[in-house]
Amino acid sequence: MAVAGLGIDMGRMYLIKSELQAFADAAALSAALRLDGGEQGIEGARQAPAELAAGPNAMKWDMGTRAITEISISFAKGDAAPDPKWQVDPKSASDLRFVRVVASAQAPVVFLRAFQAMKTDPTLVAASSVAVKTPQSARLIQ
Repeated sequence: MAVAGLGIDMGRMYLIKSELQAFADAAALSAALRLDGGEQGIEGARQAPAELAAGPNAMKWDMGTRAITEISISFAKGDAAPDPKWQVDPKSASDLRFVRVVASAQAPVVFLRAFQAMKTDPTLVAASSVAVKTPQSARLIQ
């Protein structure tokens, strides 16, 4: 019974991870498409994930029942690969080509609660995605 219970919780966490990954991918692509080399592009890129997480057609997690609220976005410069220095508030928008979106949520578990005392945050599920702005469009790279 214990193994079956752990399997249920782990399966639920896997499903939540999948839902968050779909959101992160869509949000990163949407944000990268808005980068235009100016300050308005950065503001548009910052708003893109929030727009996907809100409204009547919002992407949600936990089988479409919970809003995605824990979202972080950062930017990087670079040509073929992103600069390892990701910036939350970049000073200049001119060379930004990469966008990273991280979405996370606390998975509601039943059987894994027994292990929560051993670890500070065993039920945190997160997904991240990186997109690059190309001259023609945007694409996922990670």
